[in-house]
Amino acid sequence: MPPDLWPKDSFLGTLDEPTRNALLRLGRVKAYQPGETVVHQGDAGEVVFLLLTGRVNVSTTVENGSETLLAIRHPGDILGEMAVFGNMPRTATVTVRVPATTLVVGGEVFKRFAGTHPGAAVALAANIAERLRQANMFRADAAGYEVDQRLARAVLYQVQRFATVVDGHWTADLRQAELAMLIGAKEGTVQKAIANMKELMISRRGRVVILDVAGLARLADMSPPGHLLGDSPSG
Repeated sequence: MPPDLWPKDSFLGTLDEPTRNALLRLGRVKAYQPGETVVHQGDAGEVVFLLLTGRVNVSTTVENGSETLLAIRHPGDILGEMAVFGNMPRTATVTVRVPATTLVVGGEVFKRFAGTHPGAAVALAANIAERLRQANMFRADAAGYEVDQRLARAVLYQVQRFATVVDGHWTADLRQAELAMLIGAKEGTVQKAIANMKELMISRRGRVVILDVAGLARLADMSPPGHLLGDSPSG
């Protein structure tokens, strides 16, 4: 598959071409439809998944039955490596959001590959460090910001990874229920917050449409993603 399918900051996008090609030869491709489950929380961690196309949601269910959306994964991301390297059960469920394909690689095969390819080992370490950084940011956001600011920050975190253009505006493929789980708020609260931010962004057909990138960044107390500034995406 052409490497430009995967962002440069994704696991596959980080690898040099020879290492990436060698890795892609190790597994089998599996396709999924929306709503299908890639792994279940509590399953044995026997394989690693490389997300080639599509999008998946990573969620966990706590003892009282509440579900939390931990992360959203995009093309080029790696899934399930923590359970494989930690020899432990899956700590989250991965559900397909849009049609997706993965490369399924045996856990022991992947561990041997990482042990013999320094570039893959470095990329894996950087990937784990980035996920820890994201988890720390979400925890800090929950403690330090109000709902509208947490919402703005969550949207900007996502568009830094993956943004599309709809009707001349940058958009993030995020439902209100997903945003609510991401920021630890009720869906009705998120709906009201979005209504109050209608000059900055709106929710439409399961997407968040960003009307004012710079304004949203000011509300979020963040630097705006540079690739979203400048010329209009329709220009």
